[in-house]
Amino acid sequence: MSEKILLLQDALFLPSLGGGNKANRLLMSELAARGFDCRVVSRMPGPPYGPEFLAGRDLEVRVDGAGTLSYHHQGVGVMAVDTASPDAVSCVEKIVRAERPDWILVSDDHRAVFLDAALRLAPDRVVILVHTHFHLPFGPDARTIDPDQHARMRRARGIVAVSDYSRRYLRDHGGLASVLVRFPVFGRGPFEHPGRPEAGQVTMINPCLIKGLPIFLDLADHFPDVSFAAVPTWGADDAVLGALSRRRNITLLEPSDDIGSILRETRILVAPSLVPETFGYVSIDAMLRGIPVLAGGLGGQREAKLGVDFTLPVHEVRPAEGGGHASSRQPRMPWRKALETLLTDTAAYLRCATASRRAALDFLPETEVHHFIGYLDGLRG
Repeated sequence: MSEKILLLQDALFLPSLGGGNKANRLLMSELAARGFDCRVVSRMPGPPYGPEFLAGRDLEVRVDGAGTLSYHHQGVGVMAVDTASPDAVSCVEKIVRAERPDWILVSDDHRAVFLDAALRLAPDRVVILVHTHFHLPFGPDARTIDPDQHARMRRARGIVAVSDYSRRYLRDHGGLASVLVRFPVFGRGPFEHPGRPEAGQVTMINPCLIKGLPIFLDLADHFPDVSFAAVPTWGADDAVLGALSRRRNITLLEPSDDIGSILRETRILVAPSLVPETFGYVSIDAMLRGIPVLAGGLGGQREAKLGVDFTLPVHEVRPAEGGGHASSRQPRMPWRKALETLLTDTAAYLRCATASRRAALDFLPETEVHHFIGYLDGLRG
């Protein structure tokens, strides 16, 4: 009988618009393709991603008497629950008892719902996946300090970090040992090679303050004759959408699980995050396609650039700072100069495009799913 893996994540499974959600979805799909029995408990989707959205993706959606929404996607069984409900912990415990998994993966448990339930039932089979530091219960990047949740993390069988930066953060701020395991988040290719110096848009995904919206808007204002594109996802509120729509040279694109469909018309990707990212998957997504990336230098974003040029300075902000006046505090000239170089110097563009694609393709074997399977084998041994 195949091993059963149960992922508990306080985030949507579909659509997976964030890097961590996408990493988890593709990990589970790859494990299912290799014979593992994979199940997921995720957050209940709200509008516009409820049952009608899922049914529109040719998924057979069921809702039971307890309100749990379930469906199958690429070999993975998904159960969506209301993680904000007072009964969330007991609901999760009931599912874990019924599923009897060999391994329980807990991801981004910012409501402290999943880890508590998993540890009560199977502490020797719990592995924590760390995709974002906002949801950790300790350290300077945490939104909430929670000593009880921190203590629970110490009891897990293992902790997986997605970058060296994140591994050091867990050690230095939480006193927690972790193992670096790359996720199969980029697919198997072949990857289109649309990167070209003469056409396409300057694109930013998930424009909002903490992702570097002030820098993106400044670039659009400074280069009014250049075509820009923004892909609003979870961080885009009315103020963000209003600021984007006021620029005539910015086109708004619909978000998509298929990053390739967005990058197909991208000339240069801008990723100016103003908070320390754990890694920065989108940079490598673009680099695999020979698209130059201008990225901020905080946290794991520098690591994700794989040594290729155009890692640029930003001034860190905290998520709690809100809208504020971050634009006046951000360095502008390095970003303007870098973008101008890539827009006007064809040789510089092609050098960066070639170096980006080569570095990303060399990195790709580190993301194959057998590394994660090997990690579980080591815990079992």
